[in-house]
Amino acid sequence: MRPSRWYGPPPEDDCPCGSGRQATRCHRASDGSWIAEPPPPLLTGPRTGYANPGCYARASKDCDEELTREHFISDDLLGSISWDGKVVVVEGAAWQDKTAKRKTIGRGSLSRKMLCRRHNNALSPLDKMAAEFFRLLLEDHVDIFKYLGNDDRGSFPRGFTMVSGPHIELWMLKVIWGAIEAGAMEVDGHTAYRFRLGVTTEQLAEILWRGAPWPAAWGLYVLLDHDSDQPSIPRAIRIRPASMGSEILGGYVQIAGFEFLISFETPPVRRIYRPCGITFSRVGFPVNSYKMVAFAWPEIGHPIINVVSNVPPEEDYSVPSNARAAANFGRIAAGSLNVTPVPSQPRRTYRPNRP
Repeated sequence: MRPSRWYGPPPEDDCPCGSGRQATRCHRASDGSWIAEPPPPLLTGPRTGYANPGCYARASKDCDEELTREHFISDDLLGSISWDGKVVVVEGAAWQDKTAKRKTIGRGSLSRKMLCRRHNNALSPLDKMAAEFFRLLLEDHVDIFKYLGNDDRGSFPRGFTMVSGPHIELWMLKVIWGAIEAGAMEVDGHTAYRFRLGVTTEQLAEILWRGAPWPAAWGLYVLLDHDSDQPSIPRAIRIRPASMGSEILGGYVQIAGFEFLISFETPPVRRIYRPCGITFSRVGFPVNSYKMVAFAWPEIGHPIINVVSNVPPEEDYSVPSNARAAANFGRIAAGSLNVTPVPSQPRRTYRPNRP
């Protein structure tokens, strides 16, 4: 992507969607953000009228009779996390033996027979999009942080990824809902099992499969206050519930080191609702060295988030910066389910604070 004053490709350049049209005549909006038509519903046409008792979308009465295995974390994404494409390490799952901190399992073990074939197959576009999104976000993360002051490059190349905001929002809903239905997440030491009052499975099924609008203030958020001493593992996914007591208010999805929130109410903390994009940069590099993820929404007016890492070029970001960060490095967030690759090297100690 060539340098310019714009976030992402300039309006006169070809649109990154591949249409061959100028960006300003395609997905580039008048406010400089990115825009796209609302995606079509995952299921259209007449309903079947059948509620498969083993399908968690049965409230929609739009099932078929065959029950199938569903990966609440997309199978292709799990393949991208795994070094060999076959096995991953799971930690924090509600069904795990608490005496075994980490467990190496096959990708198929993170699935359960909980969707009919009709509803399962309809999710395929979301799964494909999420796997590609993870791959590109991981590449950007690695490209930003591979500079350790041991080469003569003064910057990393700018990068740009555009994804459908409504589609990524729906995929994260699928992840959180599926993890609850699979009995994989915990709340206060017990398996999470219910959404808060006023959130029904019938309503969620209409949003996820039939394109129903999200109620006001529901949907995708990014929280602005972050504890820099908490570990962030790029080749991984972490999910955890947002809850009050035993009720699920939403859920967090950390993908390739960056965390999003799907919420069924306005979070009572500093937050950005449905950002139009996120830029990632690092201190010590030129201001025009950044990576950007753009979320294309059907309307304009969404804010952008600029994320700046305070790890300078000469330091290894994978080494904790202080004793507290080092202590947290071997721990997982309370109530979280974590999927990482099988370790290929020992954990590192922390680096002393800079004077």
